Amino acid sequence: MLGSDSPQGGSLEYLTPTRQALVMAIKALGEATTDQLARETFLSPGAVRQHLLSLEAQGLVSFTKVREGPGRPRHVFRLTPRGESLFPHQYADIAVALITAIRGESPELLDRVLGRVVESQAELAEHHIAAAARHSRLAGVIDLLERYGYFPRLEVEDRGAARIVLRHCPLVRLAAQVPEVCDAECAVLRAVLPGMAVTRVEHRLAGDSLCTYELTPDE
Repeated sequence: MLGSDSPQGGSLEYLTPTRQALVMAIKALGEATTDQLARETFLSPGAVRQHLLSLEAQGLVSFTKVREGPGRPRHVFRLTPRGESLFPHQYADIAVALITAIRGESPELLDRVLGRVVESQAELAEHHIAAAARHSRLAGVIDLLERYGYFPRLEVEDRGAARIVLRHCPLVRLAAQVPEVCDAECAVLRAVLPGMAVTRVEHRLAGDSLCTYELTPDE
């Protein structure tokens, strides 16, 4: 659940091929109208509009209205910060280098740094969740995980127990080099879900295909 004030959008691979093509066309052009995108992707303008509506609903594209002379204004589409985050960045490489350097200087300092990261992420999550009821807080956590690109699935079980399945990990490259990041992620979940015991039961770094957290109400 580690993230920032600019949640990540996940990965292009989670979009359909048609929507991948549209996102990549907007990225290449900087901004584009429906007609321009239709020419770039060999789709009809009507089909482009339908896909753009879905991409807008996902928070990946936005548009502005541009009026040039008489007639209806044109809609000009561009990627949102979340849409931009679908493309590779060097953040993971930089983070690995920084944390490796800190570990080399002092393992104790790394523990303190990661502890502060947990605190700041828990504070950020509290700001977004702002709910006291357990079910509302859980819904807020799932919303944050979705924003950060984890593609979560919530499975509610009997007697208030639940499982959070993370189908994507935007930090997997960082975690492979700095596994302490996964412990910090677990600590953030515990901090924002008081009254719940949080246990990781599946872990990518252990060879599983997913990361899964089991949530059990404290007695």
